[in-house]
Amino acid sequence: MPSDSSQRSRRDTRMLVTVNALPLAVGVLLSCSTSLGEISVYGRLTLALTWAFAQLVVLVGGTWWYEYRAASSFEAAPATTAASRSAGGAW
Repeated sequence: MPSDSSQRSRRDTRMLVTVNALPLAVGVLLSCSTSLGEISVYGRLTLALTWAFAQLVVLVGGTWWYEYRAASSFEAAPATTAASRSAGGAW
């Protein structure tokens, strides 16, 4: 039976992929239609540029979240004692 941490890791990986795949799919759809990408959002800022920036923010934020969750799920390694080091114990 898989441990809770491995199930959590798989769930976190699925979440990261899903959160990044959705904006990527919309970006691909926007790139297929130049008229949609050229829609002005504010001044010379277009929908395509806005979406690309949003995609970058989602990627960086999702990666930060995933790394934070992965680092917090590791258990601390057992401390080695002086006796095990001098006896040639495993590291």
